[in-house]
Amino acid sequence: MDEGFELRLIEALQPVRGFALAQGIYHLFSSGLYERIADGPQSVQEVAAALELDAARTSGFLRYLANENYVTLRGDTVALTEKGRGLGPYRPWYELLVGGYAETFQQVTHVLRGKGYASRDGRLVGIGSCGISAYDALPLVRELMSDLPATPDSIVDLGCGDGTFLADLVGDSGTVTGIGVDPYAPEESSAAGLDFVRSGATDYVRNTVASDAEPDSSGLCLAAFLLQEILEQEGRSAVVELVRAALRHSGHLAVVEVDHRPADPQVMQHGLGLAYYNPYYLLHVLTEQRLETDQFWQDLFREAGASVVSRRVVDPRVDSTGLEVGYLLSRQGGAAQ
Repeated sequence: MDEGFELRLIEALQPVRGFALAQGIYHLFSSGLYERIADGPQSVQEVAAALELDAARTSGFLRYLANENYVTLRGDTVALTEKGRGLGPYRPWYELLVGGYAETFQQVTHVLRGKGYASRDGRLVGIGSCGISAYDALPLVRELMSDLPATPDSIVDLGCGDGTFLADLVGDSGTVTGIGVDPYAPEESSAAGLDFVRSGATDYVRNTVASDAEPDSSGLCLAAFLLQEILEQEGRSAVVELVRAALRHSGHLAVVEVDHRPADPQVMQHGLGLAYYNPYYLLHVLTEQRLETDQFWQDLFREAGASVVSRRVVDPRVDSTGLEVGYLLSRQGGAAQ
């Protein structure tokens, strides 16, 4: 065996290290350990007892994270390192990519063989997506709403996930009511003026627009990362009809989507391009979601009889790739199509 083998082995195993570490960080959050030890150094025995965890296994898990410098473990006392504390704001990315899509990555070969779509944990995908949105899509939608002629009376969030995105928007003003629609929506809301419906977006919009209720011309419909789902699962015509129906129901529709540019070296060699968008693009090849280009969406909006009132991208201090795009749509000529 040549002397360079061990060095090459170490390099070759770095993706395995990353795989294990991503799982470890996700479970540091999901187990409740992160919040528990964020308050300061504590006994592993006490922490394990409080969280109903096996103490010996918890100690071994924390030793693993200590070797990666996310916690310190001195005797029976555990504490977060500065590096560990720095993880807090980025929890949603782990909830989405590791929690929501862990099973997806296990099915790559199966899907490559044409055996249908890969599965995912829809509940965790919704939680992670809403958490990430607090940094990118939520401020983006607020900017789009600033382009409205007036503050909407109501917001219908189609594909609301765990509802936190909509709750933040409704909470911005005490006079706006909200309805969140999602198969994984909360069963009930504890906030006044906020209701949830467990339903698919197309069924909800179709049934609502077909009802006798008067359209809310001063309302806003929201479709954040939703059209990509409908495009793959129900086809282009279903997306066109959803846009038309949403605009018949409300005066405006806000859409957030990700521009599909996986072969563009300008963005794919960007740090966030490799760290986030490269796996994000891969996941969308495997699951029932279809990303499309900015031009594709703008052409589809015209086909649906919608005008783009404004187009915005995420604050470059959060994401400077320009890949996440928001559109504020209205009906062409102010009439239903």
